[in-house]
Amino acid sequence: MNIAKFFEIAKAKGIEESQIQIGKSKSISIHLFHHEIDKYTVAESQTVKACGIYNGKFGSATTQKLTPDAFEFLVDQIVLAATYSEKPNEVGIFKGSEKYHKRDLYNKELALIPIEKKLGVLREVENAIYDADPRVTDADYVAYSESESMSEFYNSYGLKLKQRRNSFAFVGSAVCRDGEETKTFSDVFFDNDFSKFDKDKFVKGIVDKAVSKFGGEPCESKKYPTVLERDIASSLIWAFLESTIADEVQRGSSMLKGKLGQKVASSKLSIEEKPLAKTMFYSYFDDEGVACTNRSIIKNGVLQTYIYNRETAKKDGVESTGNGSWEGAKMGTGFTQVFVKPGKQTFDELIGGIKEGVYITEIAGLGTGMNTNSGDFSCQAEGYMIRNGKIAEPLNLITLSGNLIKMLSDIKGFDNNVYMNSAGMSIADLYIKSMSIGGK
Repeated sequence: MNIAKFFEIAKAKGIEESQIQIGKSKSISIHLFHHEIDKYTVAESQTVKACGIYNGKFGSATTQKLTPDAFEFLVDQIVLAATYSEKPNEVGIFKGSEKYHKRDLYNKELALIPIEKKLGVLREVENAIYDADPRVTDADYVAYSESESMSEFYNSYGLKLKQRRNSFAFVGSAVCRDGEETKTFSDVFFDNDFSKFDKDKFVKGIVDKAVSKFGGEPCESKKYPTVLERDIASSLIWAFLESTIADEVQRGSSMLKGKLGQKVASSKLSIEEKPLAKTMFYSYFDDEGVACTNRSIIKNGVLQTYIYNRETAKKDGVESTGNGSWEGAKMGTGFTQVFVKPGKQTFDELIGGIKEGVYITEIAGLGTGMNTNSGDFSCQAEGYMIRNGKIAEPLNLITLSGNLIKMLSDIKGFDNNVYMNSAGMSIADLYIKSMSIGGK
């Protein structure tokens, strides 16, 4: 592909400076239903995003086709967008960082494993779910997916960057029936090293959690010491981190406006963004071509930084944190690889001192139940009572409510049960001093 041709056309049509980013991806998805292949999908896609400065204004364009006339189309659209834009350009095209931490963490071994072997393991997962317990009546969703992506970045200043990644996922679900009760549970295993997948452990976790939900009832409505399962903790901390995005702060819609350098959470909470960590989410440049670096966001409860792209950084007179991310036709801000510092205790040790509490394992409705300005939230939940330091009877038809700032200020600790979820957050189970649980 002659990328130089794009820059020639752009220059000839009066675009002062420009960049082009090409993203390519391919994926495989296999879904089993009642021991038969229900869906088998192979897909490939590509997206070309280009932007530039024309008559002092910013314009951008996108296409999914790299045909001979694609560059001409992109340039014309950049000119058109810039011509009708009412907003003057603030930062221009980035020339490049002094240093980039380039690595290739693409797992070649994953791509070499025959699809027949992956399908064979998937069938074993489905059979194992049915065989795990006589109360299993269905494995309604068992699937394997695999994807790989590549991103190439070029600009008119000669900057050339490239990175690629791949990963796979197993999804399993069990439907269990006991008398008139039916309970379900599903889980996902996500990684890029196929050898790490433990089929037996995966299946046992799904079925054990499904059958453990039988007999669930609401608890008495009141405040309880509360432990949040790591996926639940992740959802709430992601919501909190949205308030560190500089654009939200500058618009006055962030609950952390004016809090830089101040304590905003318990000293037990430390959060780092580490895009350079050696995992499947590794990234060494953002969508503006800025070099990514590791940084502390919250250290011992103190807010260390807001998260910036180049435009929001200029408004605050600071450097971009390398978090530029395309959001449609404009440059937004996003995170890559967030690490929440875990504790040293096991889960049993974490809950060992709780006389009466609640362990929340599932929530629903957080998206609509969250006020991002105030941090107040309320959502449906399921889980278990904790009695005398042990997991006890199951709970359903309960609500979990609180305030993010208050909740994170009441952190008593994390256990050491860490994993990296598919959203790119490494986190463990979280113990909160007290939360409001609505029940009967």
